[in-house]
Amino acid sequence: MIKENEFKTKVAKNLIYYRKANNLTQSDLAQKLNYSDKAISKWERGENLPDLYILTTISSLYGITLNDLISDTPATPKEVKRKIRLLITFLSVGLVWLIATFVYIMMIIFFPEVSKAWLSFIYAIPISLIVLVVFSSLWWKRLLIISVSLLSWSIPLSIALTFSFERIWFLFICVIPLQVLIILWFRLKANVNKKTNEF
Repeated sequence: MIKENEFKTKVAKNLIYYRKANNLTQSDLAQKLNYSDKAISKWERGENLPDLYILTTISSLYGITLNDLISDTPATPKEVKRKIRLLITFLSVGLVWLIATFVYIMMIIFFPEVSKAWLSFIYAIPISLIVLVVFSSLWWKRLLIISVSLLSWSIPLSIALTFSFERIWFLFICVIPLQVLIILWFRLKANVNKKTNEF
């Protein structure tokens, strides 16, 4: 069984770790909690422990669980997770554009007679938007409607630039009702989620 002093030391280390990970000074944290910085200092030295309510408030502030504050291995803070997710999203979209650039260069070198090698960049638009839709549905819910809307417009754009039929631009007329449906769908979904959270 863990001793009281060991437990206090562990919590104190975690309090220091998460405060620094969230770029807060002791004074900043004290101000957010309505406590003195002397109290924060005592907590972080392991002299005292905050009560359960304050520990819960601190864990909410850092975007972690109460268990993370008392565990041996600290969890990744919310801000660090957000940066990692952002980096993964940008790297994935960047990979699509790197492949598009590679295809463009290969087309120019090995198939110089192809006049529309630049279309590799046009096709990269909907592909990168598909990647963005996937990551938005996982992590960036607020960007999902924008990603889906842009994707719905980028597909007819790619088709219109690929083929040179006289009336191909009428494809964009099909996207207008689709765009309305997308907006209505997301509004309906937001209302359902709001009502679900009220119960």
